[in-house]
Amino acid sequence: MVALSRPQPMRRAPPDGHAAPLGAVLSLWLKLGFALALVGGVYAWRYTQAASDETFFWTQDLPVLGIVLLLAVALRFIPMPWASPLARAALRRPLAWSVGLAVLAFAVGLAGAPLLFGGYELSLDEYMADFDATIFGHGQLMAPVATPWRDYLPALQPLFGLTTGSNAVWASGYLPMNAAIRALADLIHAKALVNPLWSAVSVVAVYGVARRLWPERPGMALAAAALLGTSSQLLLMAMTAYAMPAHLALNLVWLWLFLLGGRTGHAGALAVAFVACGLHQVVFHPLFAAPFVLQLWLDRRWRLAAIYTAAYAAIGVFWVEYQPALLAAFGGAAGPTHALPGGWFAARVAPLLANVHTGALGAMAESLLRFATWQNPLTTPLALIAGVAAFRTKGHMRAMALGVVLTLLVMLLLMPSQSHGWGYRYLQGFMGSIALLAAWSWSRITDALPPQQRAAATSAFAAACVASLVVLLPVRAWQAWRYTAPYAAAAAAIQSAPAQVVIIDHDQPGLAFNFGAFVRNDPYLSHTPKVLLLAGLSEPALRQLCAHNSVLIFDGRSAADFGIDRLKPAADADGPYLRAVMARIGCGRRLG
Repeated sequence: MVALSRPQPMRRAPPDGHAAPLGAVLSLWLKLGFALALVGGVYAWRYTQAASDETFFWTQDLPVLGIVLLLAVALRFIPMPWASPLARAALRRPLAWSVGLAVLAFAVGLAGAPLLFGGYELSLDEYMADFDATIFGHGQLMAPVATPWRDYLPALQPLFGLTTGSNAVWASGYLPMNAAIRALADLIHAKALVNPLWSAVSVVAVYGVARRLWPERPGMALAAAALLGTSSQLLLMAMTAYAMPAHLALNLVWLWLFLLGGRTGHAGALAVAFVACGLHQVVFHPLFAAPFVLQLWLDRRWRLAAIYTAAYAAIGVFWVEYQPALLAAFGGAAGPTHALPGGWFAARVAPLLANVHTGALGAMAESLLRFATWQNPLTTPLALIAGVAAFRTKGHMRAMALGVVLTLLVMLLLMPSQSHGWGYRYLQGFMGSIALLAAWSWSRITDALPPQQRAAATSAFAAACVASLVVLLPVRAWQAWRYTAPYAAAAAAIQSAPAQVVIIDHDQPGLAFNFGAFVRNDPYLSHTPKVLLLAGLSEPALRQLCAHNSVLIFDGRSAADFGIDRLKPAADADGPYLRAVMARIGCGRRLG
């Protein structure tokens, strides 16, 4: 394990001077890209139902795969003398350059959110984080629902909601820590800084972890920070309200403290673990930490292993029981799934396991291709090369690799398709591990090279980081803006519609679309119009709604007018009957 060496002056380097590391990178890209594109392409052609998955695969990830392959060829065969001074300057001051990358991540995240998305949150995961943050900002854990609207709650928020049986209060169905942090930031009008700061912390923390792992190798720490800091996924996700940037930062801070050791380090790691497990879903952080705790048992550090195991068991029970306890505190009825600890949680997971099928492999192939092409061009192949060696080396490198493998297996069973997201967000918490593995791999490959080839390879590394920022990042930013813009325009039209109620009719045959992008209401229902899902209404509720409110309808034709992508096949349960009811009573006209 040797760090990136300071490059020597390039004196007429042979044309194939980059061959040793870059040949392996190009070869792996060709094999990996072909395999994932083939499996993902068959799945997208035959089985994909989520419009976003299909759109992302064909119009975003496959084209970028082509760009990445061209970059890999260029890095191997085209001499880049301009990159050598850049590499030397970075290696002279690795900490300063790593901090510079962190500042860049913060600046890109802060500026990009309004420029690309204009304040619109495409995913319900993002919207519900700020939904809860608004409630917490009012000093409450759940928001009261005005009596006239309680019967309409299933239509006001059909997905990811948490409410009592009487519909007297509601909140999101996510754990609270991400929203709580956003609420605290909002008290000082700094909510927009949260995810840019998490991404900046991640870059600094991965540098710190690498310095703990390889204290005599500052070049390796710089390499890890550079691979992470030039990831388009890191930079685009910094523009969102997702919990995943927090997962990444807290995982790396946890590992930094874990490696620091002592009472301070381990106590700090367990405090971080409590927050990380409660960010939004309890499963993600334990998958990261479990291999390190297992390594403590394998190393026979019995006392410390027992402390971590007991602490994580207690933390897990606390967060699994948090929402049932919250509902009980607000008068929610305890059903049979509350009889045993974790029963309510198990009841929520069971439907996901029931949907396991062979098509999940295709969905996972799409997700992995998406992840690979959203990173620095060197990251994925280098991490794959490191994976096998890490399991042989054991210790911390094996723990990092094992965490990635465990997460992919769990997601393959529970949710292989993420729907919306920039990059593959279910792996975002492990991007630090992957960058560390890739940096370790790079050092193993380049250490044995003659000085002239090592200098050329280091220059190519610097060129890859520059290319990731000046080629891949603008392409990905444009793709994200182009995909989101129609949704943002449609959502703005709905939220400013001249009516008391807008009904979202999402499942007309051939015109189905993602209603979650539009059924958005503030937790205190203070904003007009109220937006309701037609499929969430009963006939009596629909008739009463139409009798007392002015109504507009946003349907599949409205969505098509805005250029919203369509779902296939269309779900069409009670839609025809409810549309007929609206036609008979003359309720509403189409928005658009």
